[in-house]
Amino acid sequence: MSDLTIRTAVASDAEALSALGAKTFSDKFAHLYKPEDLQQFLDESHSVEAYQRALSDPRTRIWVAVANDGALAGYAVAGPCTLPVDDCPEGAMEIARLYVDEAFHGQGTGRKLMDEMLAWIDSNGRAPLYLSVYKFNEGAQRFYHRYGFGLLKEYKYRVGTHYDPEYLYIRNS
Repeated sequence: MSDLTIRTAVASDAEALSALGAKTFSDKFAHLYKPEDLQQFLDESHSVEAYQRALSDPRTRIWVAVANDGALAGYAVAGPCTLPVDDCPEGAMEIARLYVDEAFHGQGTGRKLMDEMLAWIDSNGRAPLYLSVYKFNEGAQRFYHRYGFGLLKEYKYRVGTHYDPEYLYIRNS
């Protein structure tokens, strides 16, 4: 396992988070979309401004995994639930992102980020916790199952003008 430092992201990380977010999403999913749909999604969801907003929201937390050379190896985002949960409980939380650069796959980076994120989420009691994962991303599904997440329902996730089948998961006790 690589020597990584996990720390809470700060405002000066916004540009690096934007670059890594766009890279990791594109590495995994770009082949699914028309270039204009992909670009629209990246402009909306992975802009520097989007990360600046998240970093300034006191209800949201972002963690970064930093390699020895200072490069970001991955990151995780958690905050209030914005997913399409029917009758979403008060105080429900969401794992919004858990992205790891391909160069750091298989080295425990995702596990380290997930453990840090869950510790923060659970620090004030165990809120209902949800996440969304692409229906055909079986590796991510296996990862989340190991953490006690189970399928709640399927829904459609928009990337540009394209809609993908997405699974909505909830953490079971």
